[in-house]
Amino acid sequence: LRQGYDVTAFYLKIWLEDELAHLGQCPWEDDVQMCHEVCDQAGVPLEIINLQTEYKDRVISYTVAEAKQGRTPNPDIMCNSRIKFGCFYEAIEKRNFDFVATGHYAQVVRDTGRENGKKAMVHADTSREKPPVRLYRAPDPVKDQSYFLCALSQDQLQRVLFPIGHLEKSRVRTLANEFNLPNRHRPDSQGLCFLGKVKFEDFLKAFLGESP
Repeated sequence: LRQGYDVTAFYLKIWLEDELAHLGQCPWEDDVQMCHEVCDQAGVPLEIINLQTEYKDRVISYTVAEAKQGRTPNPDIMCNSRIKFGCFYEAIEKRNFDFVATGHYAQVVRDTGRENGKKAMVHADTSREKPPVRLYRAPDPVKDQSYFLCALSQDQLQRVLFPIGHLEKSRVRTLANEFNLPNRHRPDSQGLCFLGKVKFEDFLKAFLGESP
């Protein structure tokens, strides 16, 4: 907002929040309420997009298949490339948004296109090749999430903004308190993005059963 962008916030409702509720709590309703409170304070509209089917097809199926083969899946990498920067892009494709900003701890650097010491022009013509975007680690070594974004393509990176990626977590906490954000005292998120408080082994057991 302070950089002059016209902002619309989105909450992505993904699979498991309803279907496997019997395994434990996934407090998505609490998350949505908190999002409303933050957006109301900032004067930003909030929309909820249901991507449960897409998540089941593109991430859960991969996770279960890999575990069944005895391999260790990484659903967070797939969630980023296939959901947050994949089918979410598809869902808002006709909305004419220039960028998608998220709270990931990572940085993107857009190549200046310098040639022979001179800055090359960046053309609006989409048929012309755009300067590459490079993914870099965040300065906070504990919170850095660049590894989980490693599967993003150039097309996906071209539209990405990470507004807090250059900050350390302690500074983000300080800013949250300065802005008096409703979520300033919330604990850090932990674990896999789709499980909430559900244990990963319980999730796999529900799909694969137990072997002696």
